[in-house]
Amino acid sequence: MESSSSPAGEDGASSSDVAHFVSLTSCPVEQAAFFLEATNGNFDQAVEMYYDQAPPSTITRAAQAYPTSSPQRIPRPPPPPQQPPQPMQQRGLLGALMNLPIVAITGSFGLLFGAIGLSTSAAAYLGSQLLPASWYNRIRGGIRAVTQGSRPMDPVEAAEAFKQSFVKEFGENGPQWVTVGWQEATARAHGQYKFLFVYLHSHYHQDTETFCRQTLCNSDLAHYINHTFVSWGGDVRYPDAYKLSNSLRTTGYPYVALLAFSGNRTKLIVTIEGRTSVSQLQASLQQAVAAHEGHLAVEQADANERNFTRRLREEQDAAYQESLREDQERERQRSAQRAQQEAAERAAAEKAAQIKAAQDAEAKKVADRAAMLAARRAANRAALKQEPAARSPGSTALRVRLPNGSNHNRTFSSAAPLQEAWDWVASLEEVDAVKFHLASSFPRKVFTEEELRGTLEQLGLAPQAALFVQVADDE
Repeated sequence: MESSSSPAGEDGASSSDVAHFVSLTSCPVEQAAFFLEATNGNFDQAVEMYYDQAPPSTITRAAQAYPTSSPQRIPRPPPPPQQPPQPMQQRGLLGALMNLPIVAITGSFGLLFGAIGLSTSAAAYLGSQLLPASWYNRIRGGIRAVTQGSRPMDPVEAAEAFKQSFVKEFGENGPQWVTVGWQEATARAHGQYKFLFVYLHSHYHQDTETFCRQTLCNSDLAHYINHTFVSWGGDVRYPDAYKLSNSLRTTGYPYVALLAFSGNRTKLIVTIEGRTSVSQLQASLQQAVAAHEGHLAVEQADANERNFTRRLREEQDAAYQESLREDQERERQRSAQRAQQEAAERAAAEKAAQIKAAQDAEAKKVADRAAMLAARRAANRAALKQEPAARSPGSTALRVRLPNGSNHNRTFSSAAPLQEAWDWVASLEEVDAVKFHLASSFPRKVFTEEELRGTLEQLGLAPQAALFVQVADDE
């Protein structure tokens, strides 16, 4: 990875770098100075060291905010070998310490810090003074940050911050950066069956400004990138872009890459590292697209087939559901008709049953009435007294006209109660009234049940009288 040195020189860190480091990581000033000086003022390596050695709680929060899935790298020719940075000239005791095993060094530092009782800030300062960047990088796995960092910047916030900074510094002629995390950006690109154009921005690299102004902001190249790819850019000072640079094993800046697919299937298609001209970058991108666009075409064809199959299945399901609804509606109508017919049949049956019951009741009533009348007639005939001789002394001749217009005559003793005349009338076959009264025409009089106990003579019916039967069944 290429990076620029601090303006303060090899042996220290500038106050602006320290302030920027603190604003990025929210760590104490002493800790920021320690990491910058331990890496010989290399800001990118200092940030890398800070996040590598951050306490577990900080690493856990960073892992929660930024998934660690990495794109799979398509084999490509290895980058040309780079000359390793030359170590600082070792001084006195430091030269001897360089030759000791790491365990002995760390133990010596532990004894030294315990003996002199230095604070964490003093220990960081001493480490930055004694250890050169190249050797300190070899043992940084044993160094831990002495304080916990604050919450890392959210990927969306980091993408928005990069876009605003890029537009402010280089204008709006560059790629149209999406303001989401890089993993979400790959998902968006995959959804559009495009490659993801990735640009990792190193603010302190000497070639960054020229590359952004002359290459990325070239109108023709920007038009090609915006038309062909989904573009995502990230500043490696922010955790999301920094972790992506580690996943891609970035070795130089400016850094451009194409990613394909998303999630665990994300693949690295091509990388372009270092300052590149417009024509070189566009040619590299076009060559990569030509070599690998078949994968996206296959993916899109498969997706189209899946979508066609899904739509066909949905249409079939919709047609089946419509047919099912029609069948259900027809069955509902048939059921309603059957229920209506059954209800009508039940009503008719109930009415017929009621009519029959009424008829049976009436027939029974008639039969009971006829039986009662027959029994009364028989009883009354049996109870009748012998009829006196006509015109015999103390006798009364009665003539009774029945409701059917027939007349009947009988002689009774004048001392007999009118009840005997009533019983005689009730014994006649022509009388079918259950309840009736005897009445006289002149004068008009209806004899009551109380008067039936009176004798014929007492009632003024002797020696002869004409009566008629008045039916009283409706009373």
